[in-house]
Amino acid sequence: MAREGLEGAMSDSLVIVAVRDPDHVDDLVKLACQMAKGMAAELLVLNVVEVAPALPLDADAEILDRGGKDAIQRAAQVAWDAFGMKARTRLVRARDAGPTILDEAKEQNADLLVLGYHGRHGLGEILLGSCVQHVAAHAPCRVILQIVPAARKVAS
Repeated sequence: MAREGLEGAMSDSLVIVAVRDPDHVDDLVKLACQMAKGMAAELLVLNVVEVAPALPLDADAEILDRGGKDAIQRAAQVAWDAFGMKARTRLVRARDAGPTILDEAKEQNADLLVLGYHGRHGLGEILLGSCVQHVAAHAPCRVILQIVPAARKVAS
């Protein structure tokens, strides 16, 4: 399936960049744009809004999507401003981001996934698992991880 890539050229390649935190979008999207440009690929910015089990996935609550919408809007703006690249955007609600990112990569026939990693370690990551670890272990394509520098990590 041919897709419109850089400067309107038809492309068979796709780079998906999964964004979550608007504070860390810029560097991640710039990396994804560089990769897409080198591959003459289309760029898809993906945000997965994780919804708690107590709520239905289709809950009519705009507040659930606000952070995700902010992140993908910021990402699309960075892609355009830094590279003149028009990025497609997609916001998906799910219970777990890892499997959802993988599903999107498979459905979209992605050639590359670009993810950020905050390096949060400890009991939470051991017990709950890591989205990044899951995606890297099961991805249907290449994966590039960008480590967020310690000085830029946001306390959680």
